[in-house]
Amino acid sequence: MLYNAYSQRLSGQQTARSRKESVPHLNVMVVGKAGAGKTMFVRTLCERLKCNIIQGTFKESKSMALKEQLRATEDFYSVSMYVEENGERISFTLIDTPGFDDGLAIDHQLNFVAKYIDYQFELTLIEETKVKRDTKAFDTHIHACLYFMDTTSNCLSDTDRYALRVLSSRVNVIPVIGKADTLTVTQRESLKRGFRNDIFDALQIPIYGYIEMNEDDEKDEKSSEAPERGSFTMTHILHMLRECISDNDDDDDDDDCDGDARTMVDYLEQMPYTVFSYEEDPDTGRPLTILRDSLFPQQQMSSQQQQDTEPHELTSSEPASDTLSATPQQPHKKYNNKRNTSKNMLGRRYPWAVIECCNPDHCDFEKLRTMIVTSHRDMLRIDTFERFYEKYRTEQLLKRRVNKLMATTTKCDKVLV
Repeated sequence: MLYNAYSQRLSGQQTARSRKESVPHLNVMVVGKAGAGKTMFVRTLCERLKCNIIQGTFKESKSMALKEQLRATEDFYSVSMYVEENGERISFTLIDTPGFDDGLAIDHQLNFVAKYIDYQFELTLIEETKVKRDTKAFDTHIHACLYFMDTTSNCLSDTDRYALRVLSSRVNVIPVIGKADTLTVTQRESLKRGFRNDIFDALQIPIYGYIEMNEDDEKDEKSSEAPERGSFTMTHILHMLRECISDNDDDDDDDDCDGDARTMVDYLEQMPYTVFSYEEDPDTGRPLTILRDSLFPQQQMSSQQQQDTEPHELTSSEPASDTLSATPQQPHKKYNNKRNTSKNMLGRRYPWAVIECCNPDHCDFEKLRTMIVTSHRDMLRIDTFERFYEKYRTEQLLKRRVNKLMATTTKCDKVLV
């Protein structure tokens, strides 16, 4: 049900709009509570995409938005660029928003975000009702909303519950846990399980990837097996998707559907994504220079002492940033990435370790980037147009018809009087 709609479109022409676009547009909004790490995430993602940006296409709605000293975001601003991924060029826009406050102010702040999203739909509706349409009009729809969760407890806060319900009715919401470098592995997993249970089971909020279940299916699922990853509903959704994959393994004609199912399974298994941002210079906001193969004095001293006592025991020449993330129970798998050729890296330096933003062993930043820009890009665009825009369009046209009928009735009543 969820991706049969996706697959029918993806297997044919990749058109989320009624007209063909030479360059697909992808617009992502970053939303969440104040202090959750949204602005630094935007800066880190732009820094990560720097090597893929087409020269001369980077634009900021606010001058020096990414190069000034880090401060709280007070107003909407966007950064846009043309990015080349896997040989395909896309127009990518990031919109940063002011953080939500607790209390009564959340109504005003959330209403402003909702109106911004609706306004993009209104632009399309206006364009489509014209006798002569602009063939060069851009797709300004918000295709995804990265919602940064409040991590002060293992369940959704009142602010998150309210915001997720409002946003999920008009945009694809993808939950994110920011500042993950402050969390232990156990804390991360506990937060993920708690958020999944609240979103999918307790509140049934229709975020991106959610499939509404029948009551009979829900009862059978809860009675048949233990919840996977903290949620009975997610367990059922994953089971449905995996069944689709197994049913299509022998059918070559359904390769697209099979691939979409695997993509959605990968997303649900990771969600919510844990990310952290690079360590910035407090004066300029730019990333501090961290060498990939750097060692700290404490580590150098320790290594030298061990070499003196056991000269033949240490033979590994792996970089410190890789070695530090290994655990005694499981040998570390070296992180191979195209960006590994650079001596500098985006990360954070602590007295005991160096952590890298783009290392999948340290957080889900790279998985989230790939999910948005590559693997789920077309799904997000199609879902936005076919589900959210069509819903907005239907509501607005019905509203206009009702208003027209009411105006006609009022006019007739006045004539009769």
